[in-house]
Amino acid sequence: MPVKVEDLVYVYSEGLPYETLALDGVSFEIADGEFIGVIGRTGSGKSTLIQHLNGILKPKSGRVFVGDAEITAKGVKLAEIRRKIGLVFQYPEYQLFEETVYKDVAFGPVSLGLSQRETDRRVREALSLVGLDFSEFSERSPFELSGGQKRRAAIAGVLSMKPEVLILDEPTAGLDPGSHMDILNMIGEIRRREGVVVILVSHNMNDIARLSDRIFVMNEGKIALSGAPAEVFAHDEFLASIGLRLPPVAEMMRKLRLRGVDIPEGVLTIDEAERALEGFLRRAR
Repeated sequence: MPVKVEDLVYVYSEGLPYETLALDGVSFEIADGEFIGVIGRTGSGKSTLIQHLNGILKPKSGRVFVGDAEITAKGVKLAEIRRKIGLVFQYPEYQLFEETVYKDVAFGPVSLGLSQRETDRRVREALSLVGLDFSEFSERSPFELSGGQKRRAAIAGVLSMKPEVLILDEPTAGLDPGSHMDILNMIGEIRRREGVVVILVSHNMNDIARLSDRIFVMNEGKIALSGAPAEVFAHDEFLASIGLRLPPVAEMMRKLRLRGVDIPEGVLTIDEAERALEGFLRRAR
């Protein structure tokens, strides 16, 4: 489902001494099935932006379209929109509250008035998508799960609503490296199997570089830069000027190039670095 934003403006505490312009004329389009990474230092407008995409926040001006629906229009039924847009906040496991994993994941479908048969199907499908075995986890208390399993269960609760746009705000925050990678692999698998638009907000440049089709760089309430990962991370000086760093692999490759090593620009991931270094060594023989 495509997403379109036109000239979005949002002001916190408008008319008060601490009035803050949080979004300043933001515009973009996202094609069906795209994976968008959103980066920017704290306070740049990232979280404010994503909360406009399912109507949690209303803009001072501007428009937001999800599919054919303008969700900023007067009288729009946001409940219908929110069924199509899944928003996963930081630490979503804090929102777990039911006695069992099954009941927690089923909460959304039940609230939609779906039949028991359809609810059961959705719970099984959502748990499968996040890598939790139904027979093993459905009747367990969510509070007895590990940190990574809790986060998977919480995300399953969002997926059970069958969203067409999945927005994740720092979904790996606070996880150990193993769980961090498991969650990222899970997000990639969800995108592959479901064909949804994914919008990932993260401070982890490695994750953004590896997963994104395009990146939006937020700064002072605006999209200061956008493009494919290689295009965005080629602007290393600009990114540094707004408090952002290159992915560690890209930074290492940049330092090697400065020392005269013949390595192409745009190398962002470990796999790409391995191929680039192998090519350099072959040429140097």
